[in-house]
Amino acid sequence: MEHHLLCTPSSLLLLFLFSSIPITSQFTFGSSKQAYHHSNATCIESERRALLQLKHGLKDESNRLSSWIGEGCCSWKGVSCHKITGSVLKLDLRNTVPLYSDEDSHCTNCLGGQLSPFLVNLTNLRYLDLSVNNFSTFQVPTFLGLLENLRYLNLSNAKFDGEIPHHLGNLSHLRYLDIGLSSSGSTIKDLEWVVRLSSLEVLVLSLVNLSAAQDGLRAISMLPSLTTLDLFGCHLVIHPHLSPANFTSLSSLDLGENNFSNHMIPPWLGNLTGLLDLRLGDNNFSNPIHGLFEQMTSLLRLDLWGNRFDVSFFKSLCNLSNLTYLDLSSNDLQLSIPSEIGQLSRLAALSLFGFNLYGFIPVSLGQLTKLQVLDISYTSLTGVLSEDHLGKLGELKSLFLSHSFLTLNLSSTWVPPFQLQQLEMASIKVGPQFPGWLWTQKFEELDMSNAGISDAIPSWFRVLCYDISSLDLSNNNLTGNPLEFKELKNNNYRFVSLSSNKLEGSVKSFPSDISSLDLSQNFLTGEIPPPYVGQMDASTYFLKLSGNRFTGSIPEDLCKLKSLSELDLSNNLLSGKVPLCFGGLRFLWVLNLANNNLCGQIPSSLGNLGALEILHLNGNKFIGRLPSSMQHLSNLVIFDLGDNGVRDTIPAWIGEMSSNLMFLRFQSNNFYGGISDKLCLLSNLQVLNLAHNNLTGYIPHCFNNFSMMVSSEHGSILTITYDTTNLQNYKGGNELEYSFGNLVLIKSISLSTNNLVGEIPDGIMDLAALQTLNLSHNHLTGRISEKIGNLKRLETLDLSMNEFFGAIPDNLATINSLSFLNLSHNSLSGEIPSGNQLQTLTDPSIYEGNSGLCGKPLPKNCPENKSPAENDPILDDKDHGEFDWSWFYAGIGPGFALGIVGFLAILLFKRSWRYAYFEFLESASDRIAAMIALKTTRCARNFH
Repeated sequence: MEHHLLCTPSSLLLLFLFSSIPITSQFTFGSSKQAYHHSNATCIESERRALLQLKHGLKDESNRLSSWIGEGCCSWKGVSCHKITGSVLKLDLRNTVPLYSDEDSHCTNCLGGQLSPFLVNLTNLRYLDLSVNNFSTFQVPTFLGLLENLRYLNLSNAKFDGEIPHHLGNLSHLRYLDIGLSSSGSTIKDLEWVVRLSSLEVLVLSLVNLSAAQDGLRAISMLPSLTTLDLFGCHLVIHPHLSPANFTSLSSLDLGENNFSNHMIPPWLGNLTGLLDLRLGDNNFSNPIHGLFEQMTSLLRLDLWGNRFDVSFFKSLCNLSNLTYLDLSSNDLQLSIPSEIGQLSRLAALSLFGFNLYGFIPVSLGQLTKLQVLDISYTSLTGVLSEDHLGKLGELKSLFLSHSFLTLNLSSTWVPPFQLQQLEMASIKVGPQFPGWLWTQKFEELDMSNAGISDAIPSWFRVLCYDISSLDLSNNNLTGNPLEFKELKNNNYRFVSLSSNKLEGSVKSFPSDISSLDLSQNFLTGEIPPPYVGQMDASTYFLKLSGNRFTGSIPEDLCKLKSLSELDLSNNLLSGKVPLCFGGLRFLWVLNLANNNLCGQIPSSLGNLGALEILHLNGNKFIGRLPSSMQHLSNLVIFDLGDNGVRDTIPAWIGEMSSNLMFLRFQSNNFYGGISDKLCLLSNLQVLNLAHNNLTGYIPHCFNNFSMMVSSEHGSILTITYDTTNLQNYKGGNELEYSFGNLVLIKSISLSTNNLVGEIPDGIMDLAALQTLNLSHNHLTGRISEKIGNLKRLETLDLSMNEFFGAIPDNLATINSLSFLNLSHNSLSGEIPSGNQLQTLTDPSIYEGNSGLCGKPLPKNCPENKSPAENDPILDDKDHGEFDWSWFYAGIGPGFALGIVGFLAILLFKRSWRYAYFEFLESASDRIAAMIALKTTRCARNFH
């Protein structure tokens, strides 16, 4: 579904302008509109109690049912009664707050919990809407099949799980049934019960798994009154020979993303000549039977995104003169826009988004005078888009041109015939001047990011953008002061990005109803302004001010932004302490305070941020110990505390803090003591950087528990889209920066510049996916293991400034990915291995300080016909073999005995030597006796 038109940025307007036939307004459900007003009707007591039982079983975090008190249930929110009898006819508990976050995120405005079976006491209920709520882990209740008077049942996107009960087939009066998009686990194994819904006019089962219901479409085709059928994404097997006899009443049909035999469009679709709306997206169709669509002359909407149609098919569609909506986005085949496009004179929306379109835009596009939405973004179209193309499109409301190779050539004095609400021109050629014709428009959304504009923001645009709801001017060279914005009323989501420009000056304030504000990478100065919290509740989710020159302390008023999810203040000149109130931002999942001058201790209140996934405190002046409360950050994925003054042992709870932790960097602090074995519990860890501390002891043997470094698979960060900072890590002898999106590609261990001792544990040699290993500047000893060859993906290896001895293993040359090596200043000996990638590392300095090494790239040649083996003697710094001294000591005993025997033999046979020797012994004994007597006399005198 990635390229579905309704997933593009233009989806909201397209959905508003060209949604399916307005279904809910078609039915009166057997009573007049007045019947739903409570008027003066008295609430039926049994039904009031049933509603209270329903309320009691529901989870209502936002207190939506606060009005459900007292006796008059007909006046409660969402409840409508018969004007005379007081019987509850309508129960509308649909969540109307839009869900902008991903579907797994917590929805505070959603109702949840379990539906009470007392609901069946509402015997006259005709309308039940529980859509857009969160009933996950619960199935659709079977007792709903007892509400026999229901005409309307909407459970869409309510996240019910499990199998849809066949008991719904008892609702014989039902005209509208929507259980689509409930949950990825919703299934229907048998659709025979649908046949009993003889009054059904609308059936929506989108994304319900129907793969087990092999005859599902046959059963549905027997519904005589069905006008709207939505089976999008149901994995339904659709056969080409189905009899479409009972489908003739259909006006709207969606069979997108299903299993069509041989990816063929079934020929029986050609018999549905009454269709007004046909959607067959994402089925990988190639060209259909000739003339199939030409028979559908009534078609108003045709949705064929995500298929493989060619230009001849595109031309044939230009004969459907009644078309008002055409979506051919995300098709695979390369083609151009046919000049016949001008024949679709009634076309109001045209989407070719993501189409492999080439060539120029035909001038005939300008003949589509009814066009309101045009999307040709993410294509390979080239050339110039001029006034000849747009000059007659007087009804145009939405224009999407982003990420193509187009150049916009419109005069700055041109006055367009249209009033755009949406304009997206990201990454096309617009500048260098700021487009002057924009002053005639009144945008709701404008995207001119990366548009090559090098100009000052004009004063008229500053007024124009006051009321704009979505503005992106990032990645240009705009100059001047930052824009100012007013608080908007009745606006659910506002987006403003002015990042990566050259804006200067201070920011006075910003309204807290801007959901996303990005002013990063500019030249802004002064203090960070407090948010303006006006009449609207603060709804700022994302605040990014990194890469500027803000000074002063972090304002505590930021804590008023209770909905804040991402706060990035990195790379500024901020000072002072982190506000304690940050611990109250319970939805915060990204906190980046890196590279400032913040000081003091890390506040323990940060341990309250249970949703936190990314924490950057690096590059500051924090001191003291790590607060133990941080062990409660159970969702943390990235934890960077590098380049501070924290003095502590590495606490054991780090290993138990978060099973999701992937990036742990404590480099350049004052951590001391040993590395706890508990660290090995972090099985998802991909980057471990403890370099430049005062750590002692041995490297734990359990590092092979880092399973993500063992496997070549990459970790998954599905819930994270954060990309506004860089992650520092050692590689290739330097401290490099990686974008967040590349984190899953990094697998690295750096323990350099500590006081670690012992040998490299074999557990490290099991990390087959490791790319960087830096153990330099320690006191490690022993041989470099032959298992080093297991590290097949190693790119950087630094073992310099240690006490390793022995030969360099030959299988180091088998690591073909190795691009940086440093073995200098150890006691290694023997011939340097050659071959493969190792031959490209020709800098002799990577071996210096090992006087026993020989061979290229060193100038010292090895002895001929001698290859160092595992048991060869190892030379120390004075060119002595490791075992030379053992031979020396082995020869001392026999040599000494032989010398004594020889000396005694001489004394025996040579009288003159014998006399001289005994005279020497006598003289020596006299001198020793005299010295002893003198010492004794002096001690006696001193004593007295």
